Amino acid sequence: MAIDTLRQVELQHLVAEVRRAARTLRAQTRLERDTVRRTLTDALRNDLEPTAEKDLEGLEAIRVWASALEDADVGDADLLQELLYGIDALLRVHLWREAGLLLVPPEARTAADF
Repeated sequence: MAIDTLRQVELQHLVAEVRRAARTLRAQTRLERDTVRRTLTDALRNDLEPTAEKDLEGLEAIRVWASALEDADVGDADLLQELLYGIDALLRVHLWREAGLLLVPPEARTAADF
């Protein structure tokens, strides 16, 4: 399935948000973690599920990890971070299989990112 440019930008934004959430999780309050967790699980369900056609197994894996993220204790930063990085990887591979988006590894962070 070919996707249009706007949809590609939306999906790449979702990938970036998951990665940002994983990287910044430890600096967040419990309330911020809860908000991010809920926002991302909603986005994963609402933005991916209706459009998946080719990679149903990948989508199912994302669903399982998103459910685990939703159920995780916001005080368990290690678990939340592991889940977010896992979702990031699953999401990137899913989008590659589903829509042909490039698999780009993470870039080194600059001093401005710290």
